[in-house]
Amino acid sequence: MLRILYVGSMCQTSDMGYNGCMSEDAKVWDLFNGSARTPEGLAAYRLEICNGCEFFRKATNQCKKCGCFMKLKTALEKAKCPIGKW
Repeated sequence: MLRILYVGSMCQTSDMGYNGCMSEDAKVWDLFNGSARTPEGLAAYRLEICNGCEFFRKATNQCKKCGCFMKLKTALEKAKCPIGKW
């Protein structure tokens, strides 16, 4: 069982396997390599959807399904919701 928390990163690796927290199209390093960002309005809309989701941890702003910090993930253009809500 692999349990690693990358401090300061968007995701954590756990039982899901390596990089199981991100979609195939977006990766943690996309936050730093100049990858396209969503417009602020779209990122806010995505985060609003997350806030209403049963898998959202409000205390940490993380998704229980993927482990990502959603304020960061929703800002990446290529990122996807792990259960298809956005």
